[in-house]
Amino acid sequence: MNLIPDEQPSPTQQLHAAITAYWRTQVIGTVARLGIADLLATGARESDSLAAELDVHPGALFRLMRGGISAGILEAVSERTFALTPMGEGLRSNVPGSLREMAITQSAPSHWLPWGLLPEAIRTGRSPVQAALGSDIWGHFARHPEEAEHFAQAMGNMSGLVASEVTHHLDFAPFARVADIGGSHGELLAQVLRAHPSCRGILFDLPQVAEGAKTVLESRGLASRVDVVGGSFFEPGMPPAEAYLLKHILHDWEDDASLTLLRRLHAAAPSGARLFVVEFVIPDDRNPDPTHLIDLNMLVVADGRERTTEEFRALLAATSWKVERIIPTRSGVSIIEAVKA
Repeated sequence: MNLIPDEQPSPTQQLHAAITAYWRTQVIGTVARLGIADLLATGARESDSLAAELDVHPGALFRLMRGGISAGILEAVSERTFALTPMGEGLRSNVPGSLREMAITQSAPSHWLPWGLLPEAIRTGRSPVQAALGSDIWGHFARHPEEAEHFAQAMGNMSGLVASEVTHHLDFAPFARVADIGGSHGELLAQVLRAHPSCRGILFDLPQVAEGAKTVLESRGLASRVDVVGGSFFEPGMPPAEAYLLKHILHDWEDDASLTLLRRLHAAAPSGARLFVVEFVIPDDRNPDPTHLIDLNMLVVADGRERTTEEFRALLAATSWKVERIIPTRSGVSIIEAVKA
């Protein structure tokens, strides 16, 4: 598929690149999994010396790293010596905006195998995760704790990106208590509390998740300001608070389950409570948009869905939450602010 310099790819060549894009996903995921970006953090390295350090086949590693050039994450300094590109820097661990864990997760069986059954999802309208993994995705993670840890860290990284937008756009100072519903280990809640010292936090999640959050919150110096509550948002007993955060929760569920969740939240909320739904919103126009593919991902892995503005308004109105504004952010998500009607 060589091109003459300055020649634009033909439609056929563009289609070929799109068809084989999954090759790049696995190249990037393997580079991330092997930790190559961290080994290149101090400068270019020769592939054979990296192979010895990683205990992998030297010829195969050279071919992987050469493939990383086409994937945009590596550049060749000499015949067998490679360095990170600016895009490749994002595969390093523990750097701001790192997507290393996301690259590992998206190229791992939990996501990779269900996507291979997309035709089945389109035929039935249901997630093929059970057929692909032998259980739902949470059961798969329970059997594969290393994969679960990469997923949790990937979600934590994404939460960090979203949290900075939430604290930039919203003032939580008027609220005595801010409850993060389904807040996992509290990355979003932690940033809200650091930005608003007068607030107390409530972290609500499944008991086994909530228990793990206590250590994380203690390490951040926030344990004394956060009440950790275990439970299910499909059952009565969600905690009362003046403000609620609901980040990337509704997109996990179809409408019936989402309605149940919102009704439970409404029943627990005091009069005048605010709800901040943080989700991707599908644009109302017909232009290409990343949320269309994110929506397919939710069908494939979770029986969930992304929604349009009107679909969010309908869900919230049906559960007596009044939408007051929708705030787009640079991270791609929107913040839907509603008040208990």
